[in-house]
Amino acid sequence: MGQNSELVKLEEFVSKLRQGFREMKAECARLVATIEEREATIADLEAKLADRASERANISDRVNRLIEQIEELDLVGGETVAHQPVDDRQRNLFPLD
Repeated sequence: MGQNSELVKLEEFVSKLRQGFREMKAECARLVATIEEREATIADLEAKLADRASERANISDRVNRLIEQIEELDLVGGETVAHQPVDDRQRNLFPLD
């Protein structure tokens, strides 16, 4: 009878181990799915960020060209315009740093 009770205990222990393994496997699958979702979100946000940076650079270039065109004007209503230097803050309204 002693061996029988030992075998029952062993069977219960193995059953608990198997159940724990199944639970850990399910948790692992859930975590992998969460990671994949977050990686997809990160990739989407990085693409949006790159688009915004490109758009910002384009706007900055356009504003700089407009400033340069304004600086090139020599006459306004027949009078000479005194050129004042434009500092870097005015020239680059959208710094890329």
